[in-house]
Amino acid sequence: MEDLYLETENGNIPIDQEVIEKYNLKKGSFSPFTHKRIIDKNGDYILEKQPTEYATLDGNQDDPEFHEMENGFMLSTSEMIDIAEGVDSSS
Repeated sequence: MEDLYLETENGNIPIDQEVIEKYNLKKGSFSPFTHKRIIDKNGDYILEKQPTEYATLDGNQDDPEFHEMENGFMLSTSEMIDIAEGVDSSS
């Protein structure tokens, strides 16, 4: 695991690996207690983008826009909301 440091006015303080794991600390985030930036050994604090994960009603993450019903019928998210609310947003 990457060595992380807490950025302070008096210099960078190393963070113990157990603390990093316990609080799931990442470079670019802020300390949960002091709200200071968490940086790497070079002083970089840019948070790397994590891949976006989509949650769907059927657990299928391939296409977050459409949901397959038990009978194989496909509905978009907006169509499912229309059915739930008893309206037709297409008109």
